[in-house]
Amino acid sequence: MEIEKVQTAHVFTLAHMSDIHLGPLPKVKSRQLLSKRLLGYVNWHRGRKFVHRRDILDLLTNDLKERGPDHIAVTGDLTNLGLPQEFPLTADWLRNLGSPDDVTVIPGNHDAYVRINPDKATAHWRPFMQGNESGQTLYEQVPGEFPFVRRFGDIALIGLSSAISTAPFLAAGRLGGEQRRALAEILDRLGRDGLFRVVLIHHPPLPGQAGWRRGLRDAAEVRDVLRDHGAELVLHGHNHEQSLIECETVSGPAIVVGAPSASEAVDGRIPAARYNEYAIERAGNGWRVEMTGRAATRNGDVRESEKRVIRSR
Repeated sequence: MEIEKVQTAHVFTLAHMSDIHLGPLPKVKSRQLLSKRLLGYVNWHRGRKFVHRRDILDLLTNDLKERGPDHIAVTGDLTNLGLPQEFPLTADWLRNLGSPDDVTVIPGNHDAYVRINPDKATAHWRPFMQGNESGQTLYEQVPGEFPFVRRFGDIALIGLSSAISTAPFLAAGRLGGEQRRALAEILDRLGRDGLFRVVLIHHPPLPGQAGWRRGLRDAAEVRDVLRDHGAELVLHGHNHEQSLIECETVSGPAIVVGAPSASEAVDGRIPAARYNEYAIERAGNGWRVEMTGRAATRNGDVRESEKRVIRSR
């Protein structure tokens, strides 16, 4: 008797970390503080260096690597003051996390703290923020620019940059018209191909998710792009807190998830440092996504802090 073969759906696991704020801060030259960096430098030594702890980050990173997800997304703020000497250090950290084939990164506002030549800054991360071969066939990236697309089977990651340099006391972001138009084109193309679309952005993409000083300047326009062109999952950081919002789109709800800082340890907020892992699989004509939160504890280990299905259609 012939035995019928049962095909099991492939589950793609995507881990998401954000707001790394890699410490300790390297030695700073006095001339580098003749800018907005002076305030950041003072804030770092007054308290932020006790909040963003390397031991907490290493704890989460080791746990993530042991779990071995299919891919890792890092949504910005790897540096603290956007110093030229910070970028090679963060590039080393990325290479320790995984190869450019296995890790995708986008910049945050701290990575654009002041205007700096890209060759001395995010160019160190370029292998981690460019389209892979199958992604380039879907959208041909302008070298060194955004957006870019990486495709892994039925899963596509769209990397955006909301990082802009701002005046003191501001941490705002902006995509701008060119990125928004490209994003709309990409979402349409990927949607026609039936792919699961994951949008990566540092700043929260919807109006009201952050105040004027810290928010995305064109959040309303970005929301309209998502609404009119569709997406399945949007991952961001910036607010240093876990959040989840459903944004209705032409193709169903886009699940917008913000992750806490991966290095933050604050009394009264532990577990503060956390990363999320998404198990993504086809479910009939739709998708099923289960989110697992992994957080640092007071006991010096990492444990499951949340597990729930966030999408089932």
